[in-house]
Amino acid sequence: MRGVGRRSELVSTVVDIRKLREMKLLTVLAIVVAVTLGVVAADYNTVKTADKDFLLKQKKIYNLLYYVSQPSLVNPSLYEEGRSYNIEANIDSYANTAAVKNFLYLYEYGMLPRGEVSSMYYPKLQKETAALFRLFYYAKDFDTFYKTACWARIYMNEMQYVFAFYNAVIRREDTKFLQLPPMYEMYPYFFFNSEVLEKAHHAKLFGKLDSKKFAGYDTYIIPANYSGWYVLRDYDQEHKLNYFTEDIGLNAYYFYFRQEYPFWLKGEEFGLQKYRGEEYLYAHKQLMARYHLEMVSNDISKIEDYDWGREFHTGYYPTMTYHNGLPLPQRPYWSKFPFYKYKYIKDIHDMESRVSAAIDSGFVIDATGKFINIYTPEGLNILGNIIEGNADSCNPEFYGSIDFFARKILGYNLEPSTPYQIIPSALEMYSTSLRDPAFYRLYKRIFESYYYRYKKHQKPYMKNDIVFPELKIESFVVDKMITYFDQFDTSISNGLMIEDAKEAENMLIKVRQYRLNHKPFSFHLAINAEKPMKAAIRIFLGPKYDIHHKPLDFVENAKYFYEMDNWIVDLNAGVNKIVRNSQDCFFAMPDPEPSEVFYKKVLKSLDGSESLSYAERLYGFPERLLLPKGKKEGMPFQIFVYVNPIEGETVPYFSRIFGGYKFDNKPMGFPLDRPVYNFHYNGPNMMLKDVMIYHKDEMELNVTY
Repeated sequence: MRGVGRRSELVSTVVDIRKLREMKLLTVLAIVVAVTLGVVAADYNTVKTADKDFLLKQKKIYNLLYYVSQPSLVNPSLYEEGRSYNIEANIDSYANTAAVKNFLYLYEYGMLPRGEVSSMYYPKLQKETAALFRLFYYAKDFDTFYKTACWARIYMNEMQYVFAFYNAVIRREDTKFLQLPPMYEMYPYFFFNSEVLEKAHHAKLFGKLDSKKFAGYDTYIIPANYSGWYVLRDYDQEHKLNYFTEDIGLNAYYFYFRQEYPFWLKGEEFGLQKYRGEEYLYAHKQLMARYHLEMVSNDISKIEDYDWGREFHTGYYPTMTYHNGLPLPQRPYWSKFPFYKYKYIKDIHDMESRVSAAIDSGFVIDATGKFINIYTPEGLNILGNIIEGNADSCNPEFYGSIDFFARKILGYNLEPSTPYQIIPSALEMYSTSLRDPAFYRLYKRIFESYYYRYKKHQKPYMKNDIVFPELKIESFVVDKMITYFDQFDTSISNGLMIEDAKEAENMLIKVRQYRLNHKPFSFHLAINAEKPMKAAIRIFLGPKYDIHHKPLDFVENAKYFYEMDNWIVDLNAGVNKIVRNSQDCFFAMPDPEPSEVFYKKVLKSLDGSESLSYAERLYGFPERLLLPKGKKEGMPFQIFVYVNPIEGETVPYFSRIFGGYKFDNKPMGFPLDRPVYNFHYNGPNMMLKDVMIYHKDEMELNVTY
């Protein structure tokens, strides 16, 4: 027994030693893995728990956006508070009294009436909306901002109010990261076809009452298709892409992107990032590359060019109406530009020739007549500013705005009879711009004529600029990539008219639509580093073949690759194994919660029954749309992976909308952003990988479900 006891003690001691060694080994492995996978966490992934001050503000923000078209019908206390507030009597409560006086002057002589349509592409309406925004922005404290919004909710045009209010919440310091209702809930007319909204207005008759009470509401479901599902489209290939161009998440993303740097705001006054022009160009380039991948998935060859003096090929029939009943303008196929657009065509000819001359000469002329070299690190930003024609353009009188005038022409809408009776085209509203095929023709022209022209004039990358022998990608594997159409419900009650407050409190109307989605997947990398270092990893997705199944040369077609991810890692000497999930991609985010769900969470957090967590960002590119649709049998694409050491400090990026991040100091789109000299992207720190994208359970888009 003693022997057994000693043996047991010995075994026990050995086991303990083994356990200790295993624990040490696991600890070491954990440290190694933590270092190996040491991704610099994007600040927008920072999740915080809301305190009481945040929750009270959040509740007030949502109350201010609740049935804005009928302010006297819901929240009577809010209505009375707005009626009793006097802006002029409280002028000392604003940091910029000149902005307050300017607004009051405009208001005294009449502003856009309630019920009318507004757009920032009409100068008088832009001036009024900007004045209201400044009134909101310069309120000294949240209480003044809140009371001002209560007043404006009653007396200002609803569209101007919402637009100015969103911009103020995005920019005010005391509203940082307060969430805003998705725009498709606020104004469903920009996101769904007129027949869907007609049924929604009579939901009890046309809708299907859900057997389950959603969040305590009687919920009516309205099925929705994409545009033109009842029209013969044999002659039109563009309708195949409606599931992408009309995706409400994608259109909401574009709305938010254009609020990041509103073209009518001066960067210095409101603290906008200094690279707004470059980001304007690169974000649109990303959209164009992503659109092209969807074209390839649907066997559509290319985007045709156009000439201002000839017929425009692509038509557009939006089948949408504004809230006042007026339809969005249509554009027939193969139609000449209307004569009332000739004045804009003359102007845009001059603008295009001046921008082209600037690119070829290498200089722009500022407002004082000074020549500015654009082949410098700041040059692309200067170019982007003059193409957009934003408030930071160095010479808006001379270079105008190609973006602004092209939208005016391509929309084919009639000129307004008065400044307040407008019928904007889809291109003159950010929430509908992506739906019109002309959008992609316009930006193809911008990139072919200016962006790529500028890049060709830049010094091409030499081998030493992009090859780093101290880094080697040993392997790169991607999980199987599968896309499918998934059913989504969207709450739209807040954007419709109601009979009484009881209806608002008890009834919920949802639109049910199929949207593109994909199964989560991961990138698996093995990177060999000569020594410990920080490195940046970029992943691009692009086509492998054209629609005739001819292989595409990577160097010649790099412009069709879109940047899926870009992140920073701490590498150890030797082989580093890295796993990156698709849900971690730096600019993507899942669909936001419905407002009725989020608002109830706020209320529960205020009464202490639960806590509310929020991300330090407002929106992002829909994570569902990271992958193009692909094909049922599988469709070949290519992924380009690139890693480079970080030289110097990382560059912080901060956005109130998209969150914070850290990048290296390379140009946007590096190393595919400019031509290469005598090189074919075959260095050790890069890899071109063939991948397949499968589309599962494809559903006919032109059938009502």
